[in-house]
Amino acid sequence: MALQLFLIGARAAGKTAVFNALVQTPEGPHFTTRGGHRLGTVKVPDARLAALRDMFQPKKYVPAEMTFVDVALPSNAESRGFSQLNAFLGEADAFALVVQAFGDVDGDGKPLDAPAQLESVLLDLAMADLEKLERRIEKLEQELKRGLKQGQAELEVLLRCKAQVEAGRGIRDLVLSADEQKLVSSLALLSQKRALVVANTGEEDPSGERCEALRAACEAQGLDLLAFCAPLEAEIAALAAEDQAGFLKDYGLSEPARARLIPAAYRTLNLISFFTVGEDEVRAWTIRRGDRAVTAAGKVHTDLARGFIRAETVAAETLIEKKSLAACREAGLLRLEGKDYVVQDGDVIEIRANA
Repeated sequence: MALQLFLIGARAAGKTAVFNALVQTPEGPHFTTRGGHRLGTVKVPDARLAALRDMFQPKKYVPAEMTFVDVALPSNAESRGFSQLNAFLGEADAFALVVQAFGDVDGDGKPLDAPAQLESVLLDLAMADLEKLERRIEKLEQELKRGLKQGQAELEVLLRCKAQVEAGRGIRDLVLSADEQKLVSSLALLSQKRALVVANTGEEDPSGERCEALRAACEAQGLDLLAFCAPLEAEIAALAAEDQAGFLKDYGLSEPARARLIPAAYRTLNLISFFTVGEDEVRAWTIRRGDRAVTAAGKVHTDLARGFIRAETVAAETLIEKKSLAACREAGLLRLEGKDYVVQDGDVIEIRANA
């Protein structure tokens, strides 16, 4: 399934303009709507996968996908309405926090303060978790009073989460063990989700060189920052592919916004890609950095994980250089790895498994 990156931000920060820049193509914008939200799914660009496609000429070519979601917030909400959209926002794999970095005043007519705008959005996410935490904590405390002790561990970690939120900090910054993560995962807490920041700049600052204060605020929060001028990027993305490079160069840019944002999202989510190749199909698969070979096998098919024997592996760059799996095998570059092998970004893997 496609990774889902939800775009949220302050009023008039340019969230929809950022979405348009990300889903625009020379043929027009590609998106669907769901409950007022706009969803645009794009292919994840990967030069390694494209080279493997050219090498194998498969019947089917399947890049990874990412879905950008332009979140429609309730118009009658006093704040950003995150608490009213808890269930929907809980579906996000990560958030892109859009911050206004152009002009002199914000959407409320106040002097523009990009770092304060970022802090406000982060606080709104954290406070949206408070009601959910308090409700669950109250239930667990009632169960403990009745002598049901199995919720004690969950109660303890939720009380820590509540204290974190009440201090105005996100739960993503709270150090939790793997077991503690499992205890809170069912709540889909918004401030626990990974996030990156998109600075929507003016055309006079297309790469965000004037975003020093916002960049410092992001570093203090441990958040990656990507800056681009959304309307300009949408215009460039609408051009024919052969014309885009020249316009990007004119503005001192090497790649369009979408090609810059997707790798940033992968870093934020700590994700990597591995590939399966053959005459029938060349495909990219997305897993978490540190996942082992048996996990990768299960991504392809659960039966491969159950019957896992070995993974035959070679780096995509090596395969592209040698031009065939046979040449890699003859050169002794194909490795046989066990189920505990930690998959590396760009590995080409063939799973050997019992039927």
